Amino acid sequence: MVLQTMTNLIPDDITLAIPGNVGFFEVLIVVSFILHILFVNITIGSSVLAVSKEIQGMSKKDRKIDRIAQQLADHTSIMKSIAVVLGIAPLLLISVIYTQYFYSSTNLIGKAWLSLIALLITAFLILYLYKFTWEKMRGGSKALHVLIGAAGSLILLFVPLIFIVNVVSMLYPTMWAGSEGFFHSLTYYPQIWQRYFHFILASFATSGIYLYFYNRRAEKKIERLLKEGETVEDEAEKREVHKMSKRLGIQTMFWTTALQLVAGTALLMSFEKEVMMLYMGEDALLTGLLLGSILLTLVLLFFLYKLGKTDSKGNFNAVIITFVIILVFMGWMRHELRESYLHDYIEANPRTTEKVLPVVETEDDEEGLEVELEEDAE
Repeated sequence: MVLQTMTNLIPDDITLAIPGNVGFFEVLIVVSFILHILFVNITIGSSVLAVSKEIQGMSKKDRKIDRIAQQLADHTSIMKSIAVVLGIAPLLLISVIYTQYFYSSTNLIGKAWLSLIALLITAFLILYLYKFTWEKMRGGSKALHVLIGAAGSLILLFVPLIFIVNVVSMLYPTMWAGSEGFFHSLTYYPQIWQRYFHFILASFATSGIYLYFYNRRAEKKIERLLKEGETVEDEAEKREVHKMSKRLGIQTMFWTTALQLVAGTALLMSFEKEVMMLYMGEDALLTGLLLGSILLTLVLLFFLYKLGKTDSKGNFNAVIITFVIILVFMGWMRHELRESYLHDYIEANPRTTEKVLPVVETEDDEEGLEVELEEDAE
């Protein structure tokens, strides 16, 4: 009865048919989202780590820690551009596959959604300023420089909330009537903050493994240059910075991944009971995905511990392979969760999957209509 009542709030799908196989588009949205969120995670995690390490370097008056922070700021300015470009595909795909739900939820937070352009432009300009004034402000303007970086990072930390509110509200058509905009939605819909903290932990974990990867390659480059007989400026300092950065990357990923076991459980408990039970035995696929992701997380922690103890190619490859598999599992589960919530609504409000031909009236139709009208008049 509730479903029948609330379908009145769900608009009919547009008459333009989905331009392809829905199953194929669903695979594309999972793959494209994983690629997009990977670089988003690195961008946000690196920006926050950069500011925190710069503060630590100031307090300890340690130039090497400051170099680590500068390196993280450089990563942020590069990765954010890739993240934006890779975000186009999943945005277009979710608009095509879930038109009735995505556009409706977007309209409910229209002002916040439109503010994304201004927020991102402002954040990117601030972070460019943060990056390119590093050497100039290294002297007596360090506190101001930290404030600049913190301002850009805070905007980046805020932006994901808009996207999370958007994709969560589309799962709850029965709650649309009571929605009062973005800020009200932060506490109105379930899952919002659980998803947010799950995302933030993932950002630190991903930026951690990227930091390790980058500095491992940088170390190899120094070794190669020395073997070729070339000199490396500030070799000792650079080696120490790379070593410290790798240690920071491993520690960051290890502890944030461990905390994901708690954050993931909190997120699972925030689902509607019917959906939650699908992951707890009622659906073989979803239960398998959940158990698989938990097991793989424990495996990842084991390999991270080994990598922290022994920096070997085998341990590093094991971490990367496990991490990639977890990404696939998480992306797949995210899609299946959305399908679980919207299944009944999609059944009641089907998508336009075939071309709808316009109705063309002929002269015979018009004559028949005239005869019917005359008979009704008599």
